[in-house]
Amino acid sequence: MTQLVLIRHGQASFGAANYDRLSETGERQARLVGRHLAAAGQRFDVMLAGDLQRQQRTAELVNAGFDDPPAIHTDPAFNEYDADAIFAAYTPRVFEDNPELGAVRDQLKTDRRLFQKVFEQVTRHWLAGTPHEHDGCESWQDFKARVQAALARLRSEYPRDARIGLCSSGGPIAISIATATGAPDDKAIELNWSIYNAAVAELRTTRDGWRMLGFNDIAALRAAGDDSLVTFR
Repeated sequence: MTQLVLIRHGQASFGAANYDRLSETGERQARLVGRHLAAAGQRFDVMLAGDLQRQQRTAELVNAGFDDPPAIHTDPAFNEYDADAIFAAYTPRVFEDNPELGAVRDQLKTDRRLFQKVFEQVTRHWLAGTPHEHDGCESWQDFKARVQAALARLRSEYPRDARIGLCSSGGPIAISIATATGAPDDKAIELNWSIYNAAVAELRTTRDGWRMLGFNDIAALRAAGDDSLVTFR
């Protein structure tokens, strides 16, 4: 059976000019995960990552924990959805429906709780396919299809005993878990909100799909004994 180990990127730089860059905490998280996996006897034949900076850097730091690290292959099919485009498409509707949120919109990039509250409403509109006037916003269905097609491609491109690492983001990991478990779309969105930075999940191939063997594992971070390493954003 093909083993797919999915690793969410380390904490990115929320509120900074370049969100896509790992924070100092994010760099530490990724290093700890790599060392933990290597110490546990995990080995990879290949390490995949989307082409986002936070995904690529996480893959590099995870690989650094191994004496004989695999090559990193880039697959943009595992990129996160474009949150900026989704916000541009749906925040006008959210602020119209919730004037109290619109009144503090200038705090979105600095207030994590406010961001999460708006983000949840925005993604519900995205999931429902609410009409909008913003060009270039990938639909939920297109995003889901992109990730599922990439998962299917892994099954066909790699041998049955392959051990694949994948550094990605909450959205693609949530779609992968939902695909393996048969969870509906609204549950996939909820999974996305619940995935820790640098959390590890594991899937194995079955005769006709994938089976989930693990999800949201942060043993590598817990073992460090530092609660500041346990983050969602």
